[in-house]
Amino acid sequence: MRIFAPNGVRVGASVGRPQRGTPLVGDPMRHLSLPLALAGALLLGTGCHAKFKKNAPTLGQVDAQVIINSGPSVYLGRMDSGDSLVANIVDLAVNVSQAINEVEVADRIVNAVDVSRTNQAMEGGFAKTLGDGPPFAYVLDGAPATVQMELVDWGMTAPFIGAQAQFDYTIRVRIYKADGERVYSARTQCSTGAGTPPAVSRALGLVSNIKQLDQMSDEEIQGAFDAVGEWCGQEIVRKMRKHAG
Repeated sequence: MRIFAPNGVRVGASVGRPQRGTPLVGDPMRHLSLPLALAGALLLGTGCHAKFKKNAPTLGQVDAQVIINSGPSVYLGRMDSGDSLVANIVDLAVNVSQAINEVEVADRIVNAVDVSRTNQAMEGGFAKTLGDGPPFAYVLDGAPATVQMELVDWGMTAPFIGAQAQFDYTIRVRIYKADGERVYSARTQCSTGAGTPPAVSRALGLVSNIKQLDQMSDEEIQGAFDAVGEWCGQEIVRKMRKHAG
């Protein structure tokens, strides 16, 4: 397995991420209507997978390359109580505290997790599941095509304050032929629960994710990410087989 990390990668937290569904500044899709945007995405996906269906039977063998882009990102939810002055003051205090917690959690994760070990687990899941195919066989090195698995996001996410957080691993998968032609592109996200909070806490939305993380050893956190990585490797193969037809 070949693992590449760019120089100058900052290991740490990426806090205050935009809410899902909020267009980023400069996003060209923000001016399109939702039906048009969805139609464009479907057409792009269909075209990519049609090309993969055509090329998959001719590849024969693939090896794997892992690219690491960044350190962990952490999001533990925000409070939005309303428009009153008191509510805004309370929200600000809570959300500042949440941002501080996110930095601390990111520091804990980066100190506990050897991401190269997790990526080895991911390639292990990929190699074991793909084996001799179909649609092609896995080899350690020197194949006529390369499966590039790019780690674009990983860390810990809670949808809202009090919800159980998850350890996440998001991979962008591309396949390149020896001449550099890209014949496949897809994205896979895998996750597992962070810690083991009581069922009543999960049901009532009263989970303390900081406490859950504090109760885990470094090896338990590493093990959780390794399990997610291995699962992602398996999911990548299942998705490729589906797209190959």
